[in-house]
Amino acid sequence: MNSKIILLGSCAVVALVPLALNAQVIYSDGFSSSTDAANYNTFVTPGATGPSSDATFGYDYSALGIPAAPNTTDGSTFGLRLRVDNLQSSVGTVVGAVEVATTGVSLPSQYVISADVWGNYIGSGTSIASSGVNGSTGTAMGVGTTGTSLQYVAANNGLLVEAFHDNGGGANQEYRVYTGNTHPNPTTAGYWAAGTSSTSASYTDPYYNFLGSHTAPAAQIALSATQGGSTPVGIIGFAWHTMTITQDGVNMTWAIDGHTIATVPDSALTLAGSQVSLGADDSGLSGSSAANNQLFNADIWDNLTITTVPEPVTSSFLMLGAAGLFVSRRLTRKG
Repeated sequence: MNSKIILLGSCAVVALVPLALNAQVIYSDGFSSSTDAANYNTFVTPGATGPSSDATFGYDYSALGIPAAPNTTDGSTFGLRLRVDNLQSSVGTVVGAVEVATTGVSLPSQYVISADVWGNYIGSGTSIASSGVNGSTGTAMGVGTTGTSLQYVAANNGLLVEAFHDNGGGANQEYRVYTGNTHPNPTTAGYWAAGTSSTSASYTDPYYNFLGSHTAPAAQIALSATQGGSTPVGIIGFAWHTMTITQDGVNMTWAIDGHTIATVPDSALTLAGSQVSLGADDSGLSGSSAANNQLFNADIWDNLTITTVPEPVTSSFLMLGAAGLFVSRRLTRKG
C-alpha cells in the first residue's frame, strides 16, 4: 500500500517537471509597423530648434542593404531605427541620445531579454575603419528602468549596457556597463569576462576577436566611398548580433552572440522599475546633419523578446522525482 502512494507521488512530481522547464515568451516585438510606437515611450535629447535624434518604427532597413535579422523567421526587413545627433547637435546635455522604453512589462524573477541589433555608421575619409564623423555611437540595452525618463550614459535608473559600433569608444570604453548613475571601472569592478586588464573593455582585447571584421553592405559602398574598407576586429559594426541580458536570480549577465561580456551581481544593482529600453548614445559633443550621416549613421533593432527562465528549484524536483521512483521500486520489490 505504501509503495503505491510513494509511486503515485513521485509520478506526480515528475509530471510537473516538463512544465517547469518550459521557458515562455512573455513579450515579443518585431517592430514591423509604425503603430508599434504606441507601446513605447520615446525620449531624445534636445537640439537648438527641436529634437536632436529620432526613432522610426517599421523602418525597412533593406534600404541600407541590410539583410534580414538572424532571428527573423519570415524574411522581412522591418525594424526599429534609432538615429542619434543626426537631425542637429544636442544642446544642454553631455551626450546626444535616443531611447525607447516599454510601458507595460512586468518582469518575472528570472528572464532573458534578447534582441538583434545592427550598428551602422558613416566612415571618416574613405574608410569605415575610421571612427564616424559625429564621434562614437553606442548601442544600448537597459533593464529595470521606470520607462518614464531617458536612459543613457549620463543618467539611468536601472542597468544599462552599451557596445560602441565604431572604434571610437575611447580607451577601454568600447563595452560599457552603467549601474544606476555609476560607471564601474573595468579594471577594478571584476564584471567583465575579459578580466581586469587595461584592455578588458576595449575592442583591442583578444577576447572580442569573436566579433570579427566586417565590410559595409554592397549597396552602401556603391553610394559613398566613406563606406569602403573593413571594420577593426572586435567591434559590432556592420553585422547582425544578438544581444541578451539574463537575470538568473543572482546576477545580470550581458552577452553578445552567446559570449558573455559582463556579469553584474544583483547586490550591486538598484532597479527603479520593470521596463526594458533600447537606445543609442553619441559620446561626442556634437553631431552632423549631413545627408550621408542621416542615411548611414543608425542603429537597427529587431526581434525583441523577453523569455522566462525556469527556477533552479525545478532541477531539485527532478532529482526528487527520480529518488521517489527509486524508493518506490525498492519497496515494491520488498513487498
